[in-house]
Amino acid sequence: MTGLNARSTLVPLVLLWLVVHAVLLAVILSAKFLFTKTVLVMMLAMGILAFLFARFRARPQKLSYRP
Repeated sequence: MTGLNARSTLVPLVLLWLVVHAVLLAVILSAKFLFTKTVLVMMLAMGILAFLFARFRARPQKLSYRP
C-alpha cells in the first residue's frame, strides 16, 4: 500500500469520525441546555404555585342543609 492509497483511505474515515463526534456533542449539549432550562422554569413555576397556595388559602365554607 503506497502512501497515497493510505491517505485516500484514511481521510474519509477521519472525516466520518469527526462528523459522528460533532453530532454526538451537539445532541448531548442541546439536551443538557434544553433540560436545564426546562427544569429551572418548572421549579420556578412550582415555587410560585406553592407560594400562591400558601398565601391565598380558601376559606372553609359552611355547609347549609335545608330540607
